[in-house]
Amino acid sequence: MKKITSLFSLLLFSSALFAQTNFYKFSIGGGAGGTLAFADLEKKTLGFAAYGSLDFQITPYITLGGEFQKGELAGGDITFDPNNRQFINSYKAAIGNLRVQLGEFLTSYQLRNNFLYNIRGLYAGGGLGIISNKISNVRYYGSNYYPGEDYSKEGLIILNLGINFYIPNQWGLTRYAINLNLQNSLALGEGMDGYESVGTKSKDMYSFFSLGFKYHFGPMGLDRRR
Repeated sequence: MKKITSLFSLLLFSSALFAQTNFYKFSIGGGAGGTLAFADLEKKTLGFAAYGSLDFQITPYITLGGEFQKGELAGGDITFDPNNRQFINSYKAAIGNLRVQLGEFLTSYQLRNNFLYNIRGLYAGGGLGIISNKISNVRYYGSNYYPGEDYSKEGLIILNLGINFYIPNQWGLTRYAINLNLQNSLALGEGMDGYESVGTKSKDMYSFFSLGFKYHFGPMGLDRRR
């Protein structure tokens, strides 16, 4: 009887330890949302993009991953723009991200607080990427010709702010997550709108606000601090 009781106690202890300290090492995700380009043209136009991602969990709350985006950036207006310019950029981007979540800095005691527990997925992060621009532009308007490139590639500097809302499985492990993310991407060139810049020193950039879903999988990691 003692052996059975001891074994049962060990199983309970192991299960509790497993639920608190173990996590899946990988996650795959996807989502979509709106884009807004901040280029050389005054009028801003809302576009649409989608993404897919694969992340490696360094800890339960620090991720290193890659992301692929495909969508549109747009701006200007052929009628109302001062120079009668307009563009649509059917872009693709490949991005590497590092993100650190609030939970990384919270103790197990602090995570017993319902508010802190629910926002433990709040994060900030940064990264680098490359964007491939495919531009449809107004090159001619009356006697005016606007030079530029219809196809270009340039580097990106990335800033992410967002939150993960975790959904545990029946064993208490994080298997799913809903993600809200605001990504700002600063271009290291002037090809995002397809027009050659004259008399401006500001770089092109775009924002991408997305709603996504993540699925956690793979081998297990152990957070020894919890």
